Amino acid sequence: MIERRKFIRIPRSTKISYKISNSPKIKSSVTRNISQGGISFLADEFIPKGTILKLEFALEEFTYDDFAKVIWVMEEAAGNQYEVGAEFMTIPKVA
Repeated sequence: MIERRKFIRIPRSTKISYKISNSPKIKSSVTRNISQGGISFLADEFIPKGTILKLEFALEEFTYDDFAKVIWVMEEAAGNQYEVGAEFMTIPKVA
């Protein structure tokens, strides 16, 4: 298998809030992994590829409060959650 990612993914579980760009509703979830280029997290709703999200989360190394674009979505085995992969639209600056 050829690795096509530009950045290494780090398994990391932290609280995240997200909002679909045209919706007033803010949702909370947890991350699965994070890289300098993007993030994956769990959602209790299907979010289509190409959707723009407003994300907010904090780590020791940096905080992110900006937009990301959904690149992929996979339904979890239980069928009531989705894993969402989103690409940051601005690169977080690491402290």
